[in-house]
Amino acid sequence: MSTIPSRDLDLTSSSGLLARKLSDPVTASAVSSLIDQAGLLAFLLQGIDEFLSRGDVIADSLADGLVEVKSVTAQSGRLGTVNLSELTANFTKLLLSLSESSPAISELLDSGMFRSDVMQLLAAAADAAVEARQNVAAKAPKIQGVYSLVKSLKEPDVQKGLSYIVELAGALGRKV
Repeated sequence: MSTIPSRDLDLTSSSGLLARKLSDPVTASAVSSLIDQAGLLAFLLQGIDEFLSRGDVIADSLADGLVEVKSVTAQSGRLGTVNLSELTANFTKLLLSLSESSPAISELLDSGMFRSDVMQLLAAAADAAVEARQNVAAKAPKIQGVYSLVKSLKEPDVQKGLSYIVELAGALGRKV
């Protein structure tokens, strides 16, 4: 008489239990339904995972929003003209829109467009554009012909800006 090791007995009893459960039509139907919806389940789990991985950003944004609402409340002594039902409806629309465009948003977030160095560069470019607009509006035009244009090339800031544009054109050419 041979004895079956307990490890094999556990495996055999587990297999038997699984076979008995799968022979139940309700369980078999539920498992079949799960298998049929595996793609949707994977998509939902991926969405939940991405949502949870950005939880700190979402929490920070909500906290900032609450601080702003609290500030408005403190200034006026009440919620002011905020219509909470309209705000809720708009928030719901925003969430639906975000869920529909989730792949595009994920691609944008993963693209590197929101890296700190890129954001600093864009901020510097925006500041320079505003400064240039204010300077042009406040003064008579410096460039009044080809000679004044060539003369402006001797200014260190103009040289630096043009050098940057030339480098940018070269880098862009290598990327395309």
